[in-house]
Amino acid sequence: MHSSAIDNELDVKNCLQRLWHGKRWLGLGLFLGLVLAWAYTLVAPQKWVTVAQVTRPDLTKIADYYQELSKLSQLSTYSEPAADGDTLNIDTVIDAVYQQFLQQLASVDNRRRFWLQQASKDGGKTLTPLLLDREIISMQFTAGDKLHGTVDTITLTADSAAKGSQLLTRYLTFTGQQVASQVQQDLLATWQAQVAKVEQQITFEKAANQAAYDQQVHQLRSEAAQSADSQTKAAIAILEQTGPVASEGLLHDQARLAVLLAGPKPIKSFTSWSYLQSPEPPISRQSPRLSLLLVMWGLVGIIIGAGIALTRHTKKKE
Repeated sequence: MHSSAIDNELDVKNCLQRLWHGKRWLGLGLFLGLVLAWAYTLVAPQKWVTVAQVTRPDLTKIADYYQELSKLSQLSTYSEPAADGDTLNIDTVIDAVYQQFLQQLASVDNRRRFWLQQASKDGGKTLTPLLLDREIISMQFTAGDKLHGTVDTITLTADSAAKGSQLLTRYLTFTGQQVASQVQQDLLATWQAQVAKVEQQITFEKAANQAAYDQQVHQLRSEAAQSADSQTKAAIAILEQTGPVASEGLLHDQARLAVLLAGPKPIKSFTSWSYLQSPEPPISRQSPRLSLLLVMWGLVGIIIGAGIALTRHTKKKE
């Protein structure tokens, strides 16, 4: 019993001696593992992740839009505009534009339109539904959280660093153009709605002035019929020649309508975001990671070499 227990014990010294005698197999296993890891990095699909961080735009970037919106706000009031001309809250306008940009940035439909546009630019390249879904998933948007100190971030995974940087820059520009177009359409729709509102107000004021005029003429004619006063008849003649007198409110609304009918000016420059981190080409790739693969496959090669060394030494001993 005692001899059997001793035989089952691991002889560490003997194992180390076997490994030392078979060190060539360990070296060969290590070498082959490193070569396989390096070869895999040459043929495996590469993944480079480009990162861009964005925040609210400055007022200068949406100056044209803010001016037209401010003009519309002034024309929408019946009283004179404020002396400083600031009828809109600047932060409210900037936040509204930026939130619309973020909605488009995270939109799957917006990414789908972008990739289809890129395919058409690349000589009419056909994107299968599966490939299109992969391209859409390659972009990931993460909303910022002020409580945790994070910012709005978008990433793009591509097969090269330069390509990823270029595509992400194009996507941000594409999204900005979509927002600018949508903002222009919204501004035009709001402008047209204001035109209709002022036209309706003018129609009402004209009807009220006409009713007041008709009532005044009817009253004077009644007085003239009762008294046969020549002055009353002269006043009636003057009223009939001049017609209804436009009120101050009607004149003001007609002036507003003339400006509104000219329409808003086209928004020439419009950038709905600012960079916190521009989409520069990444320094290192995400996958495959050569250093990690070298360590993993090197260890595997050593283990295989050690197994061979121990096995061969056992066979020789037998």
